[in-house]
Amino acid sequence: MIDILLATYNGEAFVEEQIRSIMAQTFSQWRLLVHDDGSEDHTIAIIQRLCHEDKRIVLIQDEEQHMGVARHFIHMLQYASAPYCMFCDQDDVWLPNKVEKMLAEIQKYDPTIPQVVYSNAYLWNPEQGILSNKNTLTFPTTLRQMLFLNTGIQGAAAIFNQAMCSYLRIPLATYAMHDHALLLTGICFGQVHYLHQSLMYYRQHEKNLTGQAPGSIRKKIQLLWQNRHVPLVSRLHLDGLAAFFARFHRELSGDDAQIITIFLRMPEQSFLTRMWMIIRHRFMLFDSTFLLLIKFCIRRYI
Repeated sequence: MIDILLATYNGEAFVEEQIRSIMAQTFSQWRLLVHDDGSEDHTIAIIQRLCHEDKRIVLIQDEEQHMGVARHFIHMLQYASAPYCMFCDQDDVWLPNKVEKMLAEIQKYDPTIPQVVYSNAYLWNPEQGILSNKNTLTFPTTLRQMLFLNTGIQGAAAIFNQAMCSYLRIPLATYAMHDHALLLTGICFGQVHYLHQSLMYYRQHEKNLTGQAPGSIRKKIQLLWQNRHVPLVSRLHLDGLAAFFARFHRELSGDDAQIITIFLRMPEQSFLTRMWMIIRHRFMLFDSTFLLLIKFCIRRYI
């Protein structure tokens, strides 16, 4: 059994197509848990109709609303009891074998520690079709690879186990995004794996909560210059990391605690000291310290 957690908010234009793509999965032993964050459109009515059509779809109705996307997904974890869980965005479309393939992959790994497996995704919109064969272009498994990304890996492309849920259910004072917390937890306390197949259509439209995805390394490099006014380090993700560290610092390995401490202190340091810290501790951006240094030199730090 797998629990799929679908967080909705004003999703009437997309949510039925997404739910029907889950109903069409080749693996059938799933439960779709849906929670709405206070929609003002017809999202709830659509979900209720689909609940009557398929009893595996469960609409959770409690007193919590207007939490924002990160806390919304974290809130939903309290209702997940299956051995494995998947986050689900309301506006994507899953390929029919997504659940089957991701379950087979995560079952290869030790279930007693936090495990997360990420697939890839097609960038897509209905008008133009597939825009790129891959959304995820970097595959971090260490903090040195992750921290300067200012993000996690796409949460809707993940499957994770109950050992991971046990950590994620512990509340943090601040969240950047739920997928940021998921990747941090996997790196620090468990294992992170990548299934290099695109198993869903990541819809691109003007209302994407996490922004339009570039789709290629070349495009990402172009954006380094085009977005040079954007800080190197996101304050939101820095605060999310600080909240994670405040809660879990006693449980971290010595190396991970040191790397996070160094990263959190860098905003207070001089330009040259920051540069030296990047080189000395081998921080990376897309697996390259050199690329990170280029970005470091053309953008303000924070």
